[in-house]
Amino acid sequence: MLNFFRRVRRPLAVATVVLAAGSSAAWMAVGTARAPAPPAPGGEKDPDQTARIRRAGPDAVVVPPEVEASLGIKTAAASAPTRKRKLPAFQGTVNFDTNRLARVQTPLAGPVVELGTTPEPIPTALPGAAPVTAPRPLKVGDKVKQGDVLAVIWSKDLGEKKSEYVAALATLKTDAETYKRLEALYQEGGTAERSVRQAELAVKADRVAAEKAEATLRSWKVTPEELDALRREADRLSEPDAKRADPAKWARFEVKAPRDGEILEKNDLYVGQVVDPTADLFRIGDLSVMEVWVHLYAEDLPLLRNVPLPAPWVVTLPSRPGATFVGRMERVGAALDPNQHTALVTGTVENTGGELRAGMPVAVTVELPPPAGEVEVPAEAVVEDGRESAVFVRPDPAGSQFVRRAVTVKRRSRDVIAVAAEPGGVKPGDLVVTAGSLLLSDAVSDLPRPKP
Repeated sequence: MLNFFRRVRRPLAVATVVLAAGSSAAWMAVGTARAPAPPAPGGEKDPDQTARIRRAGPDAVVVPPEVEASLGIKTAAASAPTRKRKLPAFQGTVNFDTNRLARVQTPLAGPVVELGTTPEPIPTALPGAAPVTAPRPLKVGDKVKQGDVLAVIWSKDLGEKKSEYVAALATLKTDAETYKRLEALYQEGGTAERSVRQAELAVKADRVAAEKAEATLRSWKVTPEELDALRREADRLSEPDAKRADPAKWARFEVKAPRDGEILEKNDLYVGQVVDPTADLFRIGDLSVMEVWVHLYAEDLPLLRNVPLPAPWVVTLPSRPGATFVGRMERVGAALDPNQHTALVTGTVENTGGELRAGMPVAVTVELPPPAGEVEVPAEAVVEDGRESAVFVRPDPAGSQFVRRAVTVKRRSRDVIAVAAEPGGVKPGDLVVTAGSLLLSDAVSDLPRPKP
């Protein structure tokens, strides 16, 4: 029995030595290292010359260079945000931009006597034949320029008003000359004052009539050039034995394109059709810029709370992967739809190539500018214990002190964490620990504070 205990006692002693050696190695991994020193008398090292991590304050530790190298501590500089942020994609639809649409109507009623035309090439089977074009009536999809004639209407009211205007101008010129002659005679005593006053009243009445007729013509979109031609006609008709020059053309009213664009709608116009001012003859739109409507759910509205408008956004087509169109978000609706519980977000998108069509489904991604009041640090620099987040900062790049600073996390990504730029926190340019921060956190928690 005694030999049995002797045989067992020797392996237990060896195991005890191994465990002690393992504990010592663990402590060295946490924060101690042996500095080379001359051997003490008797072949033993001096304990006072051992390099160790020590506390330097409530949230600071000093790590000797030998220990820092053994722990593999690394640092990187914190920086201000420079990258734009992308919000999750929103679903929307393309529509016509109402600010670039024009409804073409006529201010006058009457029959259509002509239709606007555009040249169209005529195909030929003859080799080498010169290209030939022929005019055809305008139709939906044709491009027009501002001022192009879309249709011609024969308006009796227009002809009568032009004749009234010319007559008023001619009468005004004649009565003005009569008034001047009577005024001169009155100064010489050759006529009564009553005749002069009557002539003056006639001139004023003629002027009012002419201005009234001119205002009506302007409201009917008669151009300044046409009014100048009518004034010249009035001067000519004021001469004795003068006759009107083709007054029948005065009843022609040209319906012209109010802007450049594409014909989106065309009424069933034909020669002889009687139109009235309440009907839309054409609808013209500039499709180089389209509008995008996004119905955003109420729970997604906080994502746009701090977005300065207008803000850039990128529009993509599900039917064309890889194709992108730039535009901008311009307005977030102030009310929610009572049925869908969504807010209407509207903006524009460039469509210079004409690839977008009204009604197309699109996905919209909003790009936000770099946020203010934030500092970005590598994701490895933030230490979290479930209660708060902290970062270890090296105040002096050449020093051995590391300071723990509490931070408030604003947003996260795979490689970068953005924290609030707060007093006493991290600021751009600070050196933050990216490797070994957990060991430094354990040291702050476990090591005793220095004695005052």
